[in-house]
Amino acid sequence: MKIERIDHLNLTVADIDRSVEFYRRVLGMKTESMGEGRAALYFGEQKIHLDAAGGKMAMTGEKRMPAHICFVTTTPLDEVKAHLGACGVAIRMQGPRAGAVGTIQSVYIDDPDQNSIEISTY
Repeated sequence: MKIERIDHLNLTVADIDRSVEFYRRVLGMKTESMGEGRAALYFGEQKIHLDAAGGKMAMTGEKRMPAHICFVTTTPLDEVKAHLGACGVAIRMQGPRAGAVGTIQSVYIDDPDQNSIEISTY
């Protein structure tokens, strides 16, 4: 067996509308409602399901640490930084990191639920 790529992942969020607005405005993702307490974010050939905390589709059990997601972009990082600044989103840290296929240059931000978002270029 050989795994090719991520198809989708699920994030539990406190406020669906707030999260949809953030991912649409800041990261340019397409969005779709999936019924009450759920939404989907689309980018490239992947998607993220957003599940409202306390909803029937949300992950339950022990309190979990926030998630970390790394997105790869072809946009130069100076343009990414300028866009984030225009959106009022603080960069938490930045620098070179080990990516899946080599060294990446990354900036880190937090989404409204304090999930770590890494935006990287090869």
